[in-house]
Amino acid sequence: MAKPAAKKTPRKTTRVSAPRTAPAPAAAAPKAPRELTRAELIDELNKDLAKEYSALIQYVQHASVITGPQYDAISAELTVHSNEEHLHAITLSDQIDFLGGVPDVNVADIHISPDSKTMLEQDLVGELDAIARYRERIGQAELLQEYGLRRALEDILVVEEEHARDLQSALDL
Repeated sequence: MAKPAAKKTPRKTTRVSAPRTAPAPAAAAPKAPRELTRAELIDELNKDLAKEYSALIQYVQHASVITGPQYDAISAELTVHSNEEHLHAITLSDQIDFLGGVPDVNVADIHISPDSKTMLEQDLVGELDAIARYRERIGQAELLQEYGLRRALEDILVVEEEHARDLQSALDL
């Protein structure tokens, strides 16, 4: 036979509130790209132009003074790079003018060295910097719906990436 169920006495419960604190912040939403004005874009393009001028000069100097049989082929390629940097400077100047700005004549820092390998490393650092800058600039042109500028920058970017590959190959990277 089954035992009768024991009568349960209700337990007295005490409600404990959690301490009042500020609500947890909501997960941060992804940052929207910062708005950029046309004038700010022109300023950035002028900085890029200054770096193109310095790359042109640096490549000319490096092509002339690089020594060592292992660098014979890259010496001629550095001259080609300098000519392409000149074309980039012309493209940027035309785009700055089209946007209503005035192309600067400032030249960024130029890096030289008596060591041939160091020269190529300096050139590679410059190309990697250019690649990062032009990727950013392409996004900025897109934000401002400057599609012609975006296309011109994409063309420059392709050449800068080729320069980086040439230099990495010469450095056995």
